[in-house]
Amino acid sequence: MSSTTALEELQKSSFFSDVSADDLKKLAELCLTVEFPAQKKIFEEFALAREVNVIVSGEISLAICEPEVSRKQISVVRAGDLMGWSPLVGRARLYDTARTMTPVKALAFDGNELMKFCAANPSFGFKFMHLVACTLAERLSSTRLQLLELSGAYLPEFQMDTD
Repeated sequence: MSSTTALEELQKSSFFSDVSADDLKKLAELCLTVEFPAQKKIFEEFALAREVNVIVSGEISLAICEPEVSRKQISVVRAGDLMGWSPLVGRARLYDTARTMTPVKALAFDGNELMKFCAANPSFGFKFMHLVACTLAERLSSTRLQLLELSGAYLPEFQMDTD
């Protein structure tokens, strides 16, 4: 993929909407476009965590595939979402399995190179890690709701101040 095409994809990505044009140009040099057909396993649990992906198009199922649990989908990743955040937080292994539901196009970053870029560009690094933290918070919240559902517990109905 040429840097121009990578830059165009980064500019269109909702994940990078608040990133400066200069940082996007530098990021374009760090990523590659990857494409996967539908029903393709991208990675599996306990594989080494090396790549960080931002999804350009398509849908990916993130699932737990433990023998005792069978296959339990825990999340769906879509265009604009981050996938494979483990190397950004020092985790050497992945803890779920990713399989495409539809054909997928993504921007792939080497996790170590992306972390070096964040360290060398603290303003970008802070914004980027904030986006990563938001992604983790959403996934944790989703997982919490699934655990409540599995246990038979339900959240009480209440009206939010904003309702």
